[in-house]
Amino acid sequence: MAKQREMQVMESGYSNVLGKVPSSGRHQCSPRMLVFILMGQNIALFLLLTIMAAFLFIMYFRTVEGEKNTSLNHYEKSHCGSSWKKFNGSCYCFEINRVTWTEAHLSCARSNSDLVIIKSDEEQKFLKSKTGDDCYWIGLQRIKEIWTWVDGTILKASSGFWRIGEPNNGRGDENCAHLFKDGKMNDAPCDQEKIKCNAICEKKDLS
Repeated sequence: MAKQREMQVMESGYSNVLGKVPSSGRHQCSPRMLVFILMGQNIALFLLLTIMAAFLFIMYFRTVEGEKNTSLNHYEKSHCGSSWKKFNGSCYCFEINRVTWTEAHLSCARSNSDLVIIKSDEEQKFLKSKTGDDCYWIGLQRIKEIWTWVDGTILKASSGFWRIGEPNNGRGDENCAHLFKDGKMNDAPCDQEKIKCNAICEKKDLS
């Protein structure tokens, strides 16, 4: 009986102690803990928004680049063609096929173009950047001792397109011109089988 009474007293005392502590207080977080939780949530939200923004930017950039490439490919096919290069309002085709000047002239005509007419130092530098160390026929020939472009215009003596010492008519029948490996012009026979070069065809850019 004494032991039972002692147990009842202890249980009653424990209940009284718990009763003095508010029930809600047993599960409350401290203000500092709440601040940390809110900060963690804000940081997580910020990181999520940053990742989403980066993803959307990448998708937008890829879409814009894809549209540019599609537009460029369409432009190339519509106005110049896939094997042609554009520069300053003209389209150029660098035909890799060694032929005589006359054969090169006919080959360009089949693609509705003509052998290239060089109009400026910038154009000559552009052509040199595409031809490397090989020779290429251009649309220039000597007619009655006058160097004339295929469109009928006369080459200006001050153009500076010739190599040093050219034209020299070294073989006596050098009445056509090609670009040498240094990008400058050289005179050569038009129809000798031993003198063959590639060709540069040119046509207007109709854009």
